[in-house]
Amino acid sequence: MSLSSLNDQIQAIIGDFGVLLPEATLILGSFALIILQLILKDKGASVKTVSSLFLLGLISLSVSTSSNYGTCFNGLLSLSPITGLAKPFFILVTGFVLLFPKGEDLLKRGEYHFLLLMILLGSMLVIEVNNLLLFYLALELISITSYILITFNFDKKGFEAGIKYLLFGAMASGLMLYGLSLIYGLTGTLQIDQIGLFLAQETDLGLWLPLALVLFFVGIWFKLSLAPMHIWSPDVYEAGPTPVVAYISILPKAAVLIFFGQFVINTGLDLIDFDWKLVFAGLALASMFIGNLSALSQSNAKRMMAYSSIAHSGMLIIGIIVGNAFGIQSMLFYIIVYGFMNLGAFYVIDLFKKQGFEKIEDLSGLGRQVPWLGVCTVVIMIALAGLPPTGGFTAKLLMFTSLWEYYQTEGQSYLVWLFGFGLLNTAISLFYYLKIPYYLFVHSSENKKEINFSIKDGTIVAIIMFLVLLSFFKADLLLNVLNQFNFAL
Repeated sequence: MSLSSLNDQIQAIIGDFGVLLPEATLILGSFALIILQLILKDKGASVKTVSSLFLLGLISLSVSTSSNYGTCFNGLLSLSPITGLAKPFFILVTGFVLLFPKGEDLLKRGEYHFLLLMILLGSMLVIEVNNLLLFYLALELISITSYILITFNFDKKGFEAGIKYLLFGAMASGLMLYGLSLIYGLTGTLQIDQIGLFLAQETDLGLWLPLALVLFFVGIWFKLSLAPMHIWSPDVYEAGPTPVVAYISILPKAAVLIFFGQFVINTGLDLIDFDWKLVFAGLALASMFIGNLSALSQSNAKRMMAYSSIAHSGMLIIGIIVGNAFGIQSMLFYIIVYGFMNLGAFYVIDLFKKQGFEKIEDLSGLGRQVPWLGVCTVVIMIALAGLPPTGGFTAKLLMFTSLWEYYQTEGQSYLVWLFGFGLLNTAISLFYYLKIPYYLFVHSSENKKEINFSIKDGTIVAIIMFLVLLSFFKADLLLNVLNQFNFAL
């Protein structure tokens, strides 16, 4: 390599740093929050929260000004309009999590803010990497940070859940890394676009490539809590701080799904002699049945939401199985709506827990006592179940429509089974999602407790409910944005 070409490459890399303005702002702001923690110690929760929200505003502004799409850093990163949509969504979810009602003890800790922002950083990197090793490192940033945050209740139950989360995560991480080494040995590259070019020329690699892909997929299954990598979810969801659980149930899952959708399209996995879609269809069905049937017997709302998350992962992966533009668009719509639904569900759960209501049975009669909160909770629950007039219905309608159209094109019999059992699982989910509205309005309790909620709590719950309803009545607003995207990098 000549000196002039090396100099050109260095200049190109320096010029590419401009596209990482949001990430650079996030990193610098996070270190500023650590300095603020050293000054204020464990005091000034409101000051730290306002500082974090101000930083999120700066990051949003930098995202809007950084609109250069394409590859950079010699092809290591690839920015697309999808990343331009996902980043503001990630930032909005982070802002909502910082406003959770039971977060006062957490918010006074500067390291809590720092760790939340590191998950945001990891999620932003995951959706724009074009190299599998960088994907692994970004995913590990999310994972290690999540392991720490789950223990932030600082009790025995939280530590046990954190250790379980860590052990399962370490196993999944090791298997994924081994899969990446096999992929590199077979293809000679870890660049996603170059893997696609290799597969287009050479698809007959025996059993080694399917083995490498399955090992790589294990890490994705773990982050999505897809069966059989779902065992960590119930204990972690129950024992972890509710704002943290809400956060890790949305951001890592959304980031991994967006990455995986782009990975499938840009590597042309359909060309290889391995029916990976059949495997994922089986995992989707297993996740839906395990999640929904297990949720039926739960009395703890957070544990119920853990099994709900497993079932929704089975639904979301349908977009990957379909794999075309409509399937990925439907999945993105589902992710965004699911994010708001989950935020609302965990927010009201945290709100009730703050008042001393631990179990679902404890909510008896509260809907009649506080009608506005009861109505908002009902809307969020029927949205999670996929009933109209909520965005949950629109999301599931789009997902099943894309699956049916794909079946008519491909004619694979397992797609019909996935479609039919997917609808059956939607019906099953009604029985546990409607359990909370039943106790709120129908079931009565002799032991009535006084309930106090702030204006802030009412405003946030109302905003989330409005977004859930808006995604049904004005679904075209989001769909028009998604329809503009080219899902190939």
